[in-house]
Amino acid sequence: MRSLFPNVVTPTAEDIGVERLRAERLRIWRERRERMEARPQGRHWRGRARGMLYRTANRTHDLLRDTWPVRWSSARAMVLELTDIALSFPDLPASFDGYRILHLTDLHLDNIEETAAIAAKRIMEVESDLCVITGDIRDNIHAPTSLVIERLAHLIGNIRPADGIFGILGNHDSAAMLAPMEETGIRMLVNETVVLQRGGERVNVTGLDDVHRFYTAEAATALTAAPEGFGIALVHSPEIADQASLRHRLYLTGHTHGGQICLPGRRPLATALRRHRDLFGGLWRHGDMVGYTSRGVGTCIVPFRMHCPGEVVVVTLRRGPANATIGGEEVTLW
Repeated sequence: MRSLFPNVVTPTAEDIGVERLRAERLRIWRERRERMEARPQGRHWRGRARGMLYRTANRTHDLLRDTWPVRWSSARAMVLELTDIALSFPDLPASFDGYRILHLTDLHLDNIEETAAIAAKRIMEVESDLCVITGDIRDNIHAPTSLVIERLAHLIGNIRPADGIFGILGNHDSAAMLAPMEETGIRMLVNETVVLQRGGERVNVTGLDDVHRFYTAEAATALTAAPEGFGIALVHSPEIADQASLRHRLYLTGHTHGGQICLPGRRPLATALRRHRDLFGGLWRHGDMVGYTSRGVGTCIVPFRMHCPGEVVVVTLRRGPANATIGGEEVTLW
């Protein structure tokens, strides 16, 4: 089967039966996911209170969207940093030495109207071999998808990574977004692994459905079923890092926005994590696996950030002794 991305190989992709099995698996997944989406968040008073708070904040934002204070705070929230990370691994296949990954997450394209245009301009000059989008393309999971998909297509329209664009869904993304996102040219991963090939060597990329609100056992199974070799996990939140570390060397994630509204020193008031709250932002290590939790591009619910600017992340993989740098400055992880 001919691939849109010449360096990407899906195991046994020549067998059309495999594609039929995948289509059936995704049909079953979508039916279950849509049932989960229809349930209220949380069965107890905390979940209901959180839902009421979110709805109130959304309505307030809609009412005040065109006022000067909201437009001013939105403009400040859209000052995106470019975070340049270099990670060295002794077991990285030599053909992938220097491989560059553009990591985008938590776009929330239906929150601040200018998000897509500003992010598109920020990444236009970024050279990468692969782009990954780790969920939360939208803010309102129950809103129509057309506007968000239109903005997403604009955002990715000017980048041409050699190995294409991989995407996963977040807790704000609906199952209905999967097909439209693939129509924009994004290779969506739902609890499955694809293989990148260079010079006869391989790197495995495993992408999961959201594990924060929509966790199923299939997510954990996908991690443990990944082929042996150097593995990269794309997961919306860091909440399954312990399981991913058993077969993966790099974990790219988001969800937390770094807190979005923080005290000085980027100390978050909330992380929106149930597990691994210590992995709410930046570079971290779990066992032999290195992870990065991005602060994300957009904003959730309220259109502003405090002491926590948004970011676009570029990760350069190197073969060599274990080492990590951000902006050229060494970070102690080992």
